[in-house]
Formats: sequence, C-alpha cells, structure tokens
Amino acid sequence: TKIKGYPFVVDKAVIGVCDQCGARHFDANETKRWEELYNKNLELKHISLLSDEIEAVRKSLGLSMEDFAYLIGCTRQSIYNWEKKDREKPQSRMADLLIKLVRLSFKGEKVDVISFLVDEAKKLGIIIQTGKAFALANNIIPLNVKRVPQNYFQESQKNLRLAAKVLEEKELTIAESSSQELIGILRYDYKTADLSLEIIKDTFGLRKVDVELITADDKHFIKQNVKFKDNCILLISATEYTENKVKEIFLKPRA
Repeated sequence: TKIKGYPFVVDKAVIGVCDQCGARHFDANETKRWEELYNKNLELKHISLLSDEIEAVRKSLGLSMEDFAYLIGCTRQSIYNWEKKDREKPQSRMADLLIKLVRLSFKGEKVDVISFLVDEAKKLGIIIQTGKAFALANNIIPLNVKRVPQNYFQESQKNLRLAAKVLEEKELTIAESSSQELIGILRYDYKTADLSLEIIKDTFGLRKVDVELITADDKHFIKQNVKFKDNCILLISATEYTENKVKEIFLKPRA
C-alpha cells in the first residue's frame, strides 16, 4: 500500500472484500494501525528524526520552542508535540527534511540541497532523477549561457590575453560549466549566419560531440557527431539566432 503517498508493505493487513462485487473496504482503525507502523518504521530506520533529536537541534541553536517555530515556519504547539517523548505522531515529512537541513547548516557543512533531498527520497524507495542527475548519469555536459560586460575577463590576470582579444566588443555571451568555469564564447558570424561556440578552456577533452541547443524562445536544435574545427563547435548553420538568443547548451562527448 501507500502511506502519505510513499510505498509501504504491511504484514498481516486486514482488508474487507465484498462477496458480491469484490470491492475492497479499509477499516479506519486498520488504516490508522498501518500509519502507526509506517511512522515507527521510519524512526527505527533513522529515516525521520526522533523527538530527542529535534530537541537537540533546537537547543544547539539556543532557541526557545517559539523562536524555533518561527525559524522553520510552524507553530510552537507543533514543536512541543514533536519533542514529546510519548508523542502520538511524528513531524511531517516536510518539517523533518527542513530540520535536518538546519542541523547540517549549523554544523557548518556545505549542503547541496537538491542532492540531499534526492538521497532522502531514496531512503523511502523513491527514485527522483533531476536534470543534474540525468546529465551525470548520461555523460552530458550542461553549459550555462550568460551575457557579460566586455571587461568581465579583466578581473582575472589569467585571462588578460582573452580580455585584449575581446576588448572592442561591448558584451560577450559566454558558456560556463555547472561549477561556473569558463568553457567558451558564443560567436555569431553575420556574413554566413553561423552560430558557433569557441572553446576557450577544454576541461573535458572534447573532440567530437552531440549538441543540443535551447534558444530563449524554447526552440531546440540538435546536431550529432559534431567535430571541432579551429577550436570551435558549429552549433547552428544559416540561422537567425544570434549568440544573445541562446539559453542553454548541452554537450555529449562522442568517442
């Protein structure tokens, strides 16, 4: 069955079945028992925080129940109920995740919130594949596209040569990795109407790639087995889409 939307196996579950139509009936007391078993299972497997763990988080912050309630966006009564040793119900799933994040933050740990939430969902048998996870699993390199001023690269001594090269340009459209590392500059040739990506720093060892480009008006362009030429990738040929009309680029290295 599912409890609060999450899959859960109940041993010796009692279900009423109509002899005539076969319809199933779930007694309220029985479904309540299932929910109690589910909550107990989460605590035994340390998936949800115990009452004393919530209290420890609050006290480590030096907060009263009222202030802790303000911090996480609930009522003081909820905090009181969750911290009771003989509580009837644990905190909600949302509150549990938020308190865990608060605890990690207080410890000074750097938290990737999305990865944390995905990992927590896995504990309940739920597999969630975000865009980032999908990209990693399929060896796809997502590039963030953004406009920057002409003196953008002058802030770093390492890029002085590049800064001199683009000094005459008012603005640039650059492509960065998910870690904000410069990969290349988008170039639009007004003579040929070709849109290219000039690779400035090849941190991925690219030689041949599949390309997916998403424009600002959400049109998708896909090219396969694109080879590098003069350190450039030809993204779109004979197009009206200039560099400032690109929203995202995805590269998939080919052998």
